[in-house]
Amino acid sequence: MDVRGLEVGEVVFLEGPIYTGRSLFHIRAVDQDILPPVDPEKMNVLVHAGPMMEKVDDGWRPISMTLTASIRFDKYGPAIIRKLGIRAIVGKTTMGHETMETMRDYGAVHLTAVGIMTNILPAQVRKVPGVYFMEELGATEATWMMEFEKAGPFIVDIDAKGNNLFHQLHRDVEKKFKTFYERFGIPKGFRYTDVL
Repeated sequence: MDVRGLEVGEVVFLEGPIYTGRSLFHIRAVDQDILPPVDPEKMNVLVHAGPMMEKVDDGWRPISMTLTASIRFDKYGPAIIRKLGIRAIVGKTTMGHETMETMRDYGAVHLTAVGIMTNILPAQVRKVPGVYFMEELGATEATWMMEFEKAGPFIVDIDAKGNNLFHQLHRDVEKKFKTFYERFGIPKGFRYTDVL
């Protein structure tokens, strides 16, 4: 995948090896230097998910794999990208400015699922070659090694040029709000009802 050639808004599918990581993965990798033994030349896609796994005769298979919000791990984003040579992170929502800058410097992107139920991902896993840290962390927080087979579709929401699709959409919505408010005579300073 030519990561630096991808642009925000592009739709991509993933083929090949990935690994999963949630809260404890990030804390251990950054704060304690406990890393899974991955070769960044061969495996450089991190998926923010904690799959539910089922033991089968020849190993494991995912039965549920819903993406979790990447912004939860934003504090660790830059260090994770540098330490593990990550070229793509897959998750819900987006990530912050420092992570975006690191993605630009190192040539990485963030992908999110838009318009699909991410629980279709288990059917897009070809095989599960292994798992790390299962005994100490349990199945959900363990680091699962998987191979995707045309997984997606995902949309590029942060590209390696420093662009962020969610930020662009937010700016567009703000512009349209102004036009909408003027058109319908909604006064400046109008506030929606707070939900308690």
